[in-house]
Amino acid sequence: MTETLTKSTGYAGEPLQRRGFYLVAGFVGLCVIAFASYLALASYFLRTEAAQTPERAQFFASSIDDALTRLEHLPYVLSIDETTLAALVGGNSADLNPILADIATRAGAEFVYVLDIDGKTIASSNYQDTDSLVDNYYTFRPYFRDALSGGAGRYYAVGVTTGRPGYFIAEPIRDADGTIHGVVTVKIGFDDLSRALSGNGELVLVADEQGVVLASSNPELIYGYLSPLSDVDRRTLEEQQQFGDQTLFPLDWLPESERRARLDGTAYVWTTAFLEQEDWSLHLLSEVRNSRRQALLYVAGGLMTLLLLTVAASVYRAAQLRNALALSNADRNRLTREIEERRIAEKKLESARSELAQKEQLAALGQLSASITHELGQPISAMRNYLVAEEIAADAEPNRLFPQLSGLVDRMQRIVDQLRLFGRTSASSATTFPVRDTVHAAVQLVQHTARAAGTRLDVTLAIEDAAVRGRPERFEQVIVNLLRNGIDATQGIDDGFVALSMVEQDGFIVLSVDDNGPGLGDLNIDDLRAPFFSTKPSGQGMGLGLAISGQIINEMGGTLHAENKPDGGALFVIKLPNPNPTDA
Repeated sequence: MTETLTKSTGYAGEPLQRRGFYLVAGFVGLCVIAFASYLALASYFLRTEAAQTPERAQFFASSIDDALTRLEHLPYVLSIDETTLAALVGGNSADLNPILADIATRAGAEFVYVLDIDGKTIASSNYQDTDSLVDNYYTFRPYFRDALSGGAGRYYAVGVTTGRPGYFIAEPIRDADGTIHGVVTVKIGFDDLSRALSGNGELVLVADEQGVVLASSNPELIYGYLSPLSDVDRRTLEEQQQFGDQTLFPLDWLPESERRARLDGTAYVWTTAFLEQEDWSLHLLSEVRNSRRQALLYVAGGLMTLLLLTVAASVYRAAQLRNALALSNADRNRLTREIEERRIAEKKLESARSELAQKEQLAALGQLSASITHELGQPISAMRNYLVAEEIAADAEPNRLFPQLSGLVDRMQRIVDQLRLFGRTSASSATTFPVRDTVHAAVQLVQHTARAAGTRLDVTLAIEDAAVRGRPERFEQVIVNLLRNGIDATQGIDDGFVALSMVEQDGFIVLSVDDNGPGLGDLNIDDLRAPFFSTKPSGQGMGLGLAISGQIINEMGGTLHAENKPDGGALFVIKLPNPNPTDA
């Protein structure tokens, strides 16, 4: 009995032990994979950083070169200025001080000053400051000696008077005979340069040929030196007073390889670039731990993603049953929507077929009308010319010699004009154009017709800068057609008028044309837009105007509506979308 229990316990415990072993093995394997991934990613990011830093280092070096050469022309311009030479020769240096101050302010220079051949400052842009350079001697500065010997002086130094670092550019002042009477110097401040380097997030050092740091993104490293200074370098710095009262100190700098170095015990990826203007070097340092931290974040992100995927898989399996039920309901709802959409589509298809048939009919009629106008235009013009010639020969008034024949020619000309309007096509493409200008152009075209018919035109445009999209010449045809219809309807009526107005309403440009004529009767806009339907007497119209007008407005995305006014007359309303609606 005891032996049986032991065997049962062993059989039951073996799967649990195996499962625990797999769990531990999986955890250990995951840790090994994570550690290996960390090492690989850290190495990759270090290589990437080392490959990218040369371009950034060269960019910083070029930026410093640009800053040093930004004002290199200014000393030369001042050196050849007669005012500067006159101040040295004539001794009127007091008049030069405000000029130099204005130049320094406008050019963005820290100082602009003039020295005589003895190295004494006779005029300076900071002549009003307590630390003015006026009457100070700078014969010990190399830039002064270089300029006095006839060349251009370039030198970095800490100001003896101000205690601020800067880059000095000097040029000799010569007279017409080439005799040097003094030196003009411009100082470019270095404080702004150090602040500009500190905004990139990396450690940047700019060192001179002796290895002394002149500028840095970390101000605490300025005036430190990367390598020990020789006794000759120290004596030269003391004689030239290059760093003034600043104390130079050694940096804890240790190059480990061509691309790796340590500063204050911190490991960096090290990249060096050289300036073109001076024998200076720029050192760009990117911390190694940044790459390691980035690799650690990637590994942590991968582990988190794996955990989230595991949780998501569990949630997905739990949601499958709910999705199956939801799919069944969705299929039923989708079938219902498809049936309804099919009904709507069939209605739209039927409407589209009807519209297409009408457009095809209009297109065919347009081709036919173009052919007819081409064939009849010249004979009608010839007949009119013959009639005019006979009237001139008989010294008769127009249309008095053969009134019936003249009437027939006019009637045929009106029919041809209608056909020409119907068959006209435009080569221009749709554009956004001002409605006001197009409406005014249309009114100008019909004013003569209105005066001849005794009809008053009232035009009210409530908005100034309304614009719509379409073809302006075709839209002008619509306005002209509606105005002429109104003029024809009011011809012979006392106080007949045609009113045109334009307003903005609910994001649309609304144009209304109404008259006090007999109205539309029992007709509606669909009747009026049917091709060749006309209420005018025979010969005065072919019934194509409103058909064409409706098609043009539809192409512009608008609508054309017609109705009878309550007090008599017809009202035509055009609604067009406003591309730039104003806020109400």
